[in-house]
Amino acid sequence: MTLDVTLFLLRTFSPLAYMFMAGFVVFAIMAAILLLQLSKQKKNLEKVVAQKTEEIRFSLLQLEATEVELTNNLAFRERMIGIVMHDLKSPLNFVHKISASMYESKKALSEEDLHRLSFELYHTTFDITNFVTNLLQWLNSTKRNVKLAFTTEHLNEFIRTNCAVYIKIAAEKQLEFEFQSPDSQSIIADFSLLSIVLRNLLDNAIKNTRQGKISISTTKDDRLQYINISDTGAGISADKIIELENGVITKKTTESTQIGYRIVYDLMQKMKGSIHIKSSEGKGTSITLQLPLQHNSSESE
Repeated sequence: MTLDVTLFLLRTFSPLAYMFMAGFVVFAIMAAILLLQLSKQKKNLEKVVAQKTEEIRFSLLQLEATEVELTNNLAFRERMIGIVMHDLKSPLNFVHKISASMYESKKALSEEDLHRLSFELYHTTFDITNFVTNLLQWLNSTKRNVKLAFTTEHLNEFIRTNCAVYIKIAAEKQLEFEFQSPDSQSIIADFSLLSIVLRNLLDNAIKNTRQGKISISTTKDDRLQYINISDTGAGISADKIIELENGVITKKTTESTQIGYRIVYDLMQKMKGSIHIKSSEGKGTSITLQLPLQHNSSESE
C-alpha cells in the first residue's frame, strides 16, 4: 500500500513542482538564518545603546560633580581671601601702633617695657611672615605634578632646627615645651610639607594655651607612624573638630585658624596621611598625625 502511494505521488508531481518545493525550503531556511542574524544584531545594538547610555549618564554625573567642585572651590577661595585680608589687617594695625608708640615716646622706655614691646613686635611680624609663607607654600603644593621628596630624619632634631622659634615663643609665655619621643626616633616624610604642618599646629597650640605645656611625641607600628602634638589650652568644640579634621571652611569662619587647619589637612592628604583631633573645651587638645611608614620617593600628585 505504501509503495502504491509513493508511485502515485511520483506520477502526480512533476519535476517542476519538486524544484519549487526545494526552492521554498531553501528560502525558508535562508529566512530563518536572516531572522536569527537580525535578532543577534538587535541584541548587540541594544547592548551598545545601553553601554553608550551608561557612558553618557556617567559623563553627565562627572560634569555635575566637576561643576559642584568648581563652585565649592570658588566659594572656598573667596572665603579664604576674605579671611586672609581680615587676618593680615589686624596684626598690621597692631604693628603700626607698637612702632608708633615706640617712635613717638617722649621719654626713654624702661628695659622691661622695651623688652615687652620689642617681643610683641617680633612675635606679630613673625606671625605675619609665617602666615604668608605657609599660604604661598600651600598654594604651590596644590599645583599639578608636584613631586614629593620623602627622606628620613630624627623628629626631635628636626623640630629643634626648624621650629626653634616656637620653643622660644613658648618660653616667653612661660609654657613648658617637651619632647616625649626618644632622640633616636626617626620618621619618614616630605619634610618641606611636614614643617608647614608642624608650624601651623605648634602656632595654634601656643596661641590657645595660657599656662601649662606643649608636648610632641612619636610612635609607629608596622604600617603607620604617628606624631602627636598636645597642649593644655582652651580646647575645641566637637562640631569644630569635625570641620577641622575634614578641612572645611564655613561661611561663618572669620579666623585664620581655619585656614591653618585647611592647609594641614591638604598637606597631610598630599602625603597620604590624615589628621585626628581629640579635645574638650577648657581641657586642652591632642592632635595626631598619621603618615604611611613607606613611600615612593618619586610619587607625585
